[in-house]
Amino acid sequence: MNTETLNTYVCGYCAAEQSAEDGPCTCPHCGHFGPMRDFPTRQVLTTARQNDAFRAGMVVGGCPFPGSVVVTSGVSDRGRDFVTGAILAAAFDRDFCEDNDPYGDRSFGIVTVQGERLYWKIDYYDADQEQGSDDPSDPGRTHRVLTILFPSEY
Repeated sequence: MNTETLNTYVCGYCAAEQSAEDGPCTCPHCGHFGPMRDFPTRQVLTTARQNDAFRAGMVVGGCPFPGSVVVTSGVSDRGRDFVTGAILAAAFDRDFCEDNDPYGDRSFGIVTVQGERLYWKIDYYDADQEQGSDDPSDPGRTHRVLTILFPSEY
């Protein structure tokens, strides 16, 4: 087995770690059996924590990671109060499941503002914002862009 291709996966139930080439479906420590989403890599867990902090930082204490927030013209056209509500909803969204967060990195969410369904998503660019980031978990090499949009604008 080539150790250069091993990832460290973390059991979402007991936090036991295991190294493997492919994502496991069973924890050797607690015996939990589940989908790959239940066994994220350390890198995915780090990215998820950073995304949570980035979103919350939009409204509380400042963003701890380099990034920008963008709203689409459809969202902007609804007015300042709607945009503020959308940013607050995205900042404090905690409703993650396999349907809206299949990779477990918390880079996508669905929220409701004034009765309207919105999406928010985070894209990762390199520090110069010229191309995609090769490691979203490295804040020194990643500029996050959070976009808030209507589903019809996706």
